[in-house]
Amino acid sequence: MIKVLMVGPARNVKGGMTTVVDNYYEYGLNEKVVLKYIETINDKNKISKFIKEIKGILEYKKNIDDFDIIHIHMASRRSTYRKIKYIKIAKKHNKKIVLHVHGGGFKKFYDEECTTSQRKHIRRWLKEVDRIIVLSDVWKEYFNKILNYEKIEVIYNGVKANNIKYNFDKKDKLLFVGRINKEKGIYDLLEAMKIIIERFPKIELNVCGTGDNLQKIIKKLNLTTNINLKGWLNKKEIDEEMKNSTIFILPSYYEAMPMSILEAMSHGNAVISTRVGSIPTIIKDKNNGILINPGNKDELLTSIYQLLENKKLKEKISKNALKTISNKFSIDINIEKLVEIYENI
Repeated sequence: MIKVLMVGPARNVKGGMTTVVDNYYEYGLNEKVVLKYIETINDKNKISKFIKEIKGILEYKKNIDDFDIIHIHMASRRSTYRKIKYIKIAKKHNKKIVLHVHGGGFKKFYDEECTTSQRKHIRRWLKEVDRIIVLSDVWKEYFNKILNYEKIEVIYNGVKANNIKYNFDKKDKLLFVGRINKEKGIYDLLEAMKIIIERFPKIELNVCGTGDNLQKIIKKLNLTTNINLKGWLNKKEIDEEMKNSTIFILPSYYEAMPMSILEAMSHGNAVISTRVGSIPTIIKDKNNGILINPGNKDELLTSIYQLLENKKLKEKISKNALKTISNKFSIDINIEKLVEIYENI
């Protein structure tokens, strides 16, 4: 059996990368390969992060010779430079390397924030790996452009394909799941809610996530009875929120392939999101979701009204969302493709 040493953030870190790793364990990757996971960073204070990084490197060096393949999860900025260290060590030990790129911020980081020498350094080490996994054809095209490298594979994020019978007569409830900041579009959503409650005074929006404090804004907009701030919830609690919701909204300005969208679709939610990152490869407008342009508050407002007022459209989108997950974004398909990559290298 192939032995895989996987490297990524602590499994209690909040975010999509952690969800991907958790799904690998929950749905049986560790039954198809010998799998060990090393945590490289946490989301606590600077001292705690530094200690975690040191411990991660030491554990990595201690275990690396016992494994065939090193699977490294990487995002952008500090994550990129940190994971290059792991690539260097793996090369010294003559290990096969799979680099799994997450995070919608990599393009902005590489194109706009890096110097010429930094970009050269990043390219040099990314080309040293045996496979680069990206989350969509859009990202494959981008990495091909900057690396001119043929060993790039697309594996969509995967979730459990829920075989649910959706109750289309249940009360409408809106849901947002993600980090609370401007880039996720939450402020645009709050402004839309201010107008929506004029026509739908009893509509509720549950907001799940941590980050900016929204209490003052919600109070200023007189939305305290319509918006519930849930904080950061665990996977089981998020699943429950999605089961009880009908419309999921993520009006982000930047994304790669959000796990939250896939999870919402797997629960039959009608999703409203933006034409950024890999989202248009998941959602086909007015078919299995609704796409809007980031920052366009009028489009956001109109799309919410459409789903609240047109039950047939909402039912069509919900049914097609479930089909999309089963046919294209099932975690079982995801794991099969990943094991195939391991075997090929």
